[in-house]
Amino acid sequence: MSCNSPAGSHSKERRPELTMSLKLKLAMLLEWKLYIFVLAAVVMVMISSSLALGEETESGLLSKFSLTESTMIAGFGKGEFTEGSYEHIALIWQLGFDLKHFFSRLEDNRGVLTFIMEPKINPVISPENDVEFGISFGLKYRYPLTQNTSGYVLFSIGPHYITVKSTDQANGFIFFDTVGAGFSFSLSEKTALSLEYRFRHISNADTQEPNVGIESHIGAIGYSVFY
Repeated sequence: MSCNSPAGSHSKERRPELTMSLKLKLAMLLEWKLYIFVLAAVVMVMISSSLALGEETESGLLSKFSLTESTMIAGFGKGEFTEGSYEHIALIWQLGFDLKHFFSRLEDNRGVLTFIMEPKINPVISPENDVEFGISFGLKYRYPLTQNTSGYVLFSIGPHYITVKSTDQANGFIFFDTVGAGFSFSLSEKTALSLEYRFRHISNADTQEPNVGIESHIGAIGYSVFY
């Protein structure tokens, strides 16, 4: 008389589950490597382009479109969604390119209009430990208020990737839409300290569901070097 061992039966059932688990982990690892590679490639291309554009030239497009400002920004953002408080650390590198040579009306304007690029890697600290990363593109207008103080406004939009899991918003590929304003205080002829507020909305343009979006209020401080 033969009988099937319950232990042996459970072991056979676990093997497909373990195999599926390993496949999922491998797929997630490959996906992470792909996004990290793409982000690194974008940053490297941007850095090399910035260095090239920042070089002095006698004529041509490079002399008109040159790197004029580099700002390191750190801050804290907070919003609300179904899972509770959404909190993150903002770590942003802002690169600015003066556009006055492309708009004749800006030649005699006291303000400065710049095209900005902002690569970022933001640790999420609530409700769980996660991460946001990507790059945004936009415009920033700075106007002198006094000899050492300027006010500015900005907006930007760009593709990002988030690992946050929420019933409000699908994780993965997403867009950041940001508007902000702040003040810049000169430390020297070539450096300045800035204080700013940003309002940010993230969603994925209905490429995935759910897509309710997550909004955050961000306070930040920055250190700028001008070229």
